[in-house]
Amino acid sequence: MTIAPAIPDVASPAPQAGRLTRLFATAGRYALSASGPVATSGAHFLISFVFMREMFAHQFGLFSFVLVIVPFCMSMIAAALSLPITRSLDRFGNPDAGIVATSLKMNILLSGLAALIVSAALLFVGAPSSVALMMGLYGGVMSCRWFLRCFANNQGQVKRAVASDLIYAGGLLAGLAFMELAQHVDLATGAALMLVSALLGLAPFGFKLLVRDHFSALRHGSLAAYGATFRDLTRWSLLGVVLTEVTVNAHAYLVIFLSGPGPFALLALGQLLMRPISLVQGTLPDIERPVMTRQIKADDMSALKRVTGEFRLALLAVWLGTIALAAGLLLWVPDLLLKDHYAARDVINVTAITAAIMLARNFRAPLATLLQAAGEFKALARISSITSVISILATLILLLTLGPIASLGGILLGELVTWYRCHRLVAEWRSRHA
Repeated sequence: MTIAPAIPDVASPAPQAGRLTRLFATAGRYALSASGPVATSGAHFLISFVFMREMFAHQFGLFSFVLVIVPFCMSMIAAALSLPITRSLDRFGNPDAGIVATSLKMNILLSGLAALIVSAALLFVGAPSSVALMMGLYGGVMSCRWFLRCFANNQGQVKRAVASDLIYAGGLLAGLAFMELAQHVDLATGAALMLVSALLGLAPFGFKLLVRDHFSALRHGSLAAYGATFRDLTRWSLLGVVLTEVTVNAHAYLVIFLSGPGPFALLALGQLLMRPISLVQGTLPDIERPVMTRQIKADDMSALKRVTGEFRLALLAVWLGTIALAAGLLLWVPDLLLKDHYAARDVINVTAITAAIMLARNFRAPLATLLQAAGEFKALARISSITSVISILATLILLLTLGPIASLGGILLGELVTWYRCHRLVAEWRSRHA
């Protein structure tokens, strides 16, 4: 009689090994992708912390406003130029050469426009002309760098994008150390430091892309072709960015233009404590959008759902770390963080409301990124058009009646409405593509 071999009671380790491999691969992908934004966030946190300690509230408010308006310019250039390249990717991940040339040509024009807008806004709120000029140039260079970073991610060159972040962050930290040693911390020197660091951050993209390809694009890129792209695609994504900015940062523009840079400095302190999660929230969509686009084109809904979940978990992990950092600073070393013109109770209130805003955004961002990858720009624009009005009205009413801190409640309300509407829209989209 033949005796069958015994079957072990334990499950085969192969599926477990496969899950572990996928888990480590996912963790590695996020660790590499997030290393650049985390380094940049850390550098921004340190330089903002030093400036908050060493500068008057008016000066710190001006500097903090730059960290609001420049990311807005960066988001605009990504929506205007990166999305057409992403949508042109073939199944091998190669973009259309004509669209790339047109996007490079537009990059020159839009980066210059960003520089003018940032300079004009700072002059309007009372910044010295030299500071406004340098910060304007910083805004233009950072907008250009952000497009090149998105382009590198679209090409699968994540390491090049991360290297740009690390060099930019390293330049900021080195310059900040020099300023501290020289005991010469002021707004003009800080503006020069930001500009030089942004220029250094262009180096990883190489001479060919930075110079030769851009000059070639001036001849071969077609503004008329971009007009068709704008009509069919980017006008909706740009409108979405503008309306999202209104929903997210209505308080910043209303407070600084109505109350001035000084009162805005208190709100900026809350943003400073939430800087790590806010930067990751702004960066991960540009990394995940091409991945989601390829999965949608491949009709791989299970992989799309998995990536969306991983995206949300990554944001929540960074949010928890940010909360722990902020709580540690406020509880254990408040004297290190606060100056006489920042009341501890006010800072705690601002930080708590800002943390709630970031939590709502953690759930909204993956859904909005999926909808962008699916090309649902009109629907997103409709959502943003409603929530932007809600945010502006709520923020303005709270600002005029209860003051700058309470105005953050308008942003929280807008985020919650946006999250709910995006959730409903994704559910409808999935039901159509089930």
